Amino acid sequence: MGLISQVKGLEREIAEQVIYSVENELIEEMCGEEYERTRYQRLDSKPRTLKTSVGTLELDLKKVKDKETGEVFSPVERELNMPKGKTVLEDVSLESIEQVPKLSYRKAVKTVKELSGSDLSKSTLWRRVQELDLSAEPRSDVDIVMVDDTKVHKQGEESFNFLDLALGYNTEKEKYSLLFAGVNEEWSDIRKEIGKEVDLANAYVVCDSDREINEAFGDAKGIQICHFHAVKYVDYCLWREDAPKNFRKKMRRILKSRLSTLQNSVKKFWRDEDTERLKDRIGWFREELDKWVERAEGRDFTMAANYVRENREKLLTFAIAAIQGDYVPYTNNKEEREMRE
Repeated sequence: MGLISQVKGLEREIAEQVIYSVENELIEEMCGEEYERTRYQRLDSKPRTLKTSVGTLELDLKKVKDKETGEVFSPVERELNMPKGKTVLEDVSLESIEQVPKLSYRKAVKTVKELSGSDLSKSTLWRRVQELDLSAEPRSDVDIVMVDDTKVHKQGEESFNFLDLALGYNTEKEKYSLLFAGVNEEWSDIRKEIGKEVDLANAYVVCDSDREINEAFGDAKGIQICHFHAVKYVDYCLWREDAPKNFRKKMRRILKSRLSTLQNSVKKFWRDEDTERLKDRIGWFREELDKWVERAEGRDFTMAANYVRENREKLLTFAIAAIQGDYVPYTNNKEEREMRE
């Protein structure tokens, strides 16, 4: 993903995890379950050093034995066509991973030789990264967590998958880190994984209004719902309720205007630190959203009205945090860009 070029040191970790992901897949296919009898037998592992364009990889590769021929070998070395020496082709730098959001995955296992060639199979690459839990420092000092998922359609198939992504941000160092990447994971499980490294009681979460995400991160210091997501979802609610086009446009414009005014007030606060003025603006914002809800309910558009009423406070978390001296972004659009939405 584009994040690779922004987070220093991630390339090597991603490369190692992709190789281990390939290896686990191969071992499972060749040897089956732990006590399943197949042609191949699991053996111990051996260290392997590879110099790549993303740095030196220190690997511990598993070996198997072909019980029919007696041959002992590393499946991943053979599948990846690893050279005998310590150098691999530079294009194993995994820059092609930036294409992941456009890809589907299939059950068929392609030759991993494609990972180091220009004719890359999309389905193969997706399988290589779908189960990865990618991590990078810093984690312990993360004070913002941005979470989101995006739908990824399978090629030639009706069903789809969800790409899950969580980014960490340290506001003091202005540094991002990758906390989690996976496919079709439960957000409650993702929260547990992130919670092992990040003290969520001291971190704000920026997300959309997905109920599962909001429930999973309910114990965070605060939840900020992305303003862009909110406007899009309100428009969707009004459309679902068959609101006239002009009314939808008007209500969307009003909501965007109120959110924009609050955003500008917070930006101004960071320049002059006028606390009382920002408090007044927060009060005004609450009143304006209440009026918005009344207007929607007056036309019986309860779905849109309930959404804004229930999420009003989460739309202004970033403003309240500013008064407390905490910077919180009002959007997780960075994730949107990373996932190529």
